[in-house]
Amino acid sequence: MSFTNKPSVSLTFDQVLEIVDQLSDAEKLKVAKRIRKTQRSADIDRLIEIFSKVKISAKELTSIVEEERAKIHAREKARFARS
Repeated sequence: MSFTNKPSVSLTFDQVLEIVDQLSDAEKLKVAKRIRKTQRSADIDRLIEIFSKVKISAKELTSIVEEERAKIHAREKARFARS
C-alpha cells in the first residue's frame, strides 16, 4: 500500500484550459514557466541519453568547437561588413 500527500484530481484538457483562463496574468506566467521548466528538464534528459552514447576525445571536441566558433565569427564579420 502506498500513500501520497499530494491530492490527485482527474481533469480533461478542456477543463484545465478553462481553469487557466480564470487565472490572473501573473498566475498564467507562473504556469507557463512551470511547463517550460518541465519541458527543459525532459529535453536535457534526452540530450544526456543521446550524448552519453557518443564517444569523443577532448581534442576532437575542441577541434569541433573551434570550427564552429570560426564559422560564427565569419558570419558576424560579414554581417557587420554589410552594415
